[in-house]
Amino acid sequence: MLRLVTGIVKGLLAGAAVGVGAWYLGIKSGVLAYVVYGVIGALVGVICGKAPWKQETLWTPALKAMFGFGIGAGLYALWAHFMGGFEMPVAHSLGAPAMPMAQIPYLLGPVIGIVYGAFVEVDDGGGKKPEVKSEKKEA
Repeated sequence: MLRLVTGIVKGLLAGAAVGVGAWYLGIKSGVLAYVVYGVIGALVGVICGKAPWKQETLWTPALKAMFGFGIGAGLYALWAHFMGGFEMPVAHSLGAPAMPMAQIPYLLGPVIGIVYGAFVEVDDGGGKKPEVKSEKKEA
């Protein structure tokens, strides 16, 4: 349960940080939006689960980042295609512009980060510590 909460928090923070940056850069749709959400997925893939320096090889975090890029861009494509006109009424009351949620990266970024972060943290959160076998020499 703790891993799930950790993945949700890490995904939320990573998605919000990249989403706010994209909003201030003026990236709301188009090809750059796919890149933004891909970067969110890649970042979440690296920071969730076992820490990169605790992995057995450096390829594991690299593969999680590459797979996360595809997941983030793919989730954005699905959202934009199937829920492209969806607006959050609660967001309007909090000061968000009256735009579809797919065009507001600081709202959709955390959603994508939470979904992928929860998955990665539960899947790669690490297990029990390996037992260290000590050899005792007899005198």
